[in-house]
Amino acid sequence: MVDKTETTTIKESEIYEGGSLCQINSKDLIDNEVAIKQLINSHILALSQSKQKDLEIQEFKSTIEYLRTSPFIAIIALIINFCGSIMIGLAVNLFTKISVPGYSWIIISIGIILVLTGSLTNILYPFARKWFNKKSLLNK
Repeated sequence: MVDKTETTTIKESEIYEGGSLCQINSKDLIDNEVAIKQLINSHILALSQSKQKDLEIQEFKSTIEYLRTSPFIAIIALIINFCGSIMIGLAVNLFTKISVPGYSWIIISIGIILVLTGSLTNILYPFARKWFNKKSLLNK
């Protein structure tokens, strides 16, 4: 099934000031309150649509920035998890070999914190991205 719907694009220059359609010029607007209101409403609608599109563009730019930086964040999380896992393994080894468990508890605690931080990095990054980009969305 072929869609046979055609859309025609009419430029404003074809309507206002000497266009090829039913022309509207400044003389037609004199003492024509309805035409002036329609022109103002059309302008306000165009401004509103432009602002909405600017916000969408900003959101798309933010999404692109997220997609570009997320591999970097994943690599950092990998390194943090790797270091935390090594520290946990070292602490478990120290528990079994050395009779001084104080350092082992410190090392295993740091390892657990590192693994937890590395794991939460990927989960919390989208929320942090929205929080950091909130200021730039409000400025537009």
